[in-house]
Order: sequence, then C-alpha cells, then structure tokens
Amino acid sequence: MKFKFSEIFTTKPNKNIKSLLELYTFKLCPEFTHRISILYGLSFEEKSLLESNVCFAKSIEIRSEYRSTFNKRDILEIVYPQVQIQTVNFEKDEIVFPYKTSSFFSESYKKSISIKSQKRYLRRKMLEKRNEMSHKERRKYSEKICTQLWDLILKNNIQSIHSYLTMESEVNVLPLLQKAIDCGITVIVPKTLKNRQMQNLKLSNLKDMEIGIFNTYHPKYEEYHNGHYDLIIVAGLAFDKNCNRLGYGGGYYDTFLANQNHPLKVGVCYPFQIIDCVPIETHDIQLDIILD
Repeated sequence: MKFKFSEIFTTKPNKNIKSLLELYTFKLCPEFTHRISILYGLSFEEKSLLESNVCFAKSIEIRSEYRSTFNKRDILEIVYPQVQIQTVNFEKDEIVFPYKTSSFFSESYKKSISIKSQKRYLRRKMLEKRNEMSHKERRKYSEKICTQLWDLILKNNIQSIHSYLTMESEVNVLPLLQKAIDCGITVIVPKTLKNRQMQNLKLSNLKDMEIGIFNTYHPKYEEYHNGHYDLIIVAGLAFDKNCNRLGYGGGYYDTFLANQNHPLKVGVCYPFQIIDCVPIETHDIQLDIILD
C-alpha cells in the first residue's frame, strides 16, 4: 500500500524533513484517515494533534477500554525513516505502508482481539447447542438446577436474591423465584438500561411484566431496590471449573458484579456449557459456584 506524502499530511513542505518532531507538527489528511479506516475497519475521531502520542482511531468492534489502537506516532515511525533515505520529492515519491496490520497494533490490543474472536465463536456455538435442546431436556435440567438452588438458599439462610429473568433457551429459574417470593424471600431482578447499566427492581408478581430494551422484560410496577443481596444468580453461555463465565457480550453483568463483593455469586447452565477454559479479559468477573 503506497501513499504520496501529500496524501498523508495536509501540510506540503518545500524542504526536506530533518526531524521526527518537525514531521509530527503536520496535520493528517482526512482522506488518508478515511482510507485507513476502510482498510483496517477503524472508525476515526478528531482530537488535538498537540497531545503526545494522540490516538485518533477507535475500533467499533470491541469494548471501549480496548479501543485505542492506531495513533499518529505509529504512522510517523513508518514515514520518517523512508523520507530520510534520500532527498524526497514529496509530490512524486511514495511512502510504503505494510500490509500486515499487526505492525500497527499493541500486544494488548492483539491479545484482546484474539480473545474477542474466541468469545464470539464460543457464543455462537453455545447458542446453537442450547437452542437445539428439546423442551423436555430444558425442563429436566432446569428443575434439577432449581432444586440445587433451593438447597443452597436453605443452607445459607438466604433472605434476598438477585436473579436474571429467564429468556428463550436459558435455564428456567422462574419457578424458583416464585417459590422464593411465596416463602417471603426478597427477590430482585434487573431492568436493562443503555450503556451497560441496570436498575434493580423488586419482583412481586411474575404476571405483571413489561417489555424493555433488547427484548428483555422487567416488573411493570417499578419498586427500586438499593439494599444488599445474599445471593446473585447469573446465566451465561459458557463456564469453566474456575468459575469463569462467558456472557452475551453486553457487559451488563460484569459491570454489576464488579461492585458486589459480599453476595454469593452463582452461575447456572446446562452440562455441555461447562468447558475446560473460558477466554477471559481483565473486566470479566469470576463467580463463586457453577450449578449444572
């Protein structure tokens, strides 16, 4: 991939570049950033070029904490050695950019992309397997898990539960939640909001529900809960024996669980969802127990 100097920088020098610092004062050409964004699947944003090592590229495919990928210094370290090789006519001579994108990205970014790819593959496979289960199989495993959960509740004298609300082919914990309500245990369920946030609502009646974002549902009559939880029940797509969890990719539960140090955190799943090793990132939260 080749670019003329004038295609990379809006400033057109009438003399040779003598230093990297001098090159660094030039502003990047919008058409160049656009072409790079198309080639590497990046989305660019404008920031002050006076900032040191300013990052002007963000990947829209990964979580925000891993988005910084491709900064101005990366480009300069490719351009500068080439313009120093000979006297360059910047309007005619071309600067070569490597085709392998790995040269632009940090090791942490490449690792995050690899993990993200593994997670995406696992999510697809687990969803396929889960959706292939018969209603009879789901009911059998769900009843077994609800029995285990109830034993756990009695053993630990649980008085307050935070739980997901079953959707589609997930383990059905709704009968357990109703049993807990009937026994006077406080049951709290999430209302999904934007930006990985949840509101926690008291569940009094499984019949009075309304649809929320992403086809989720929550109690129609909103009674907010700001207290503690003794038990948190979490669904997921894959788990391992170290109690690592692969969620659906939204980051809602990792954000929520990160602030929950005291409750017993329990993941529930079908037996085939337990694998040898779940790919994890720094934001992923371990659970305490996995029931299948």
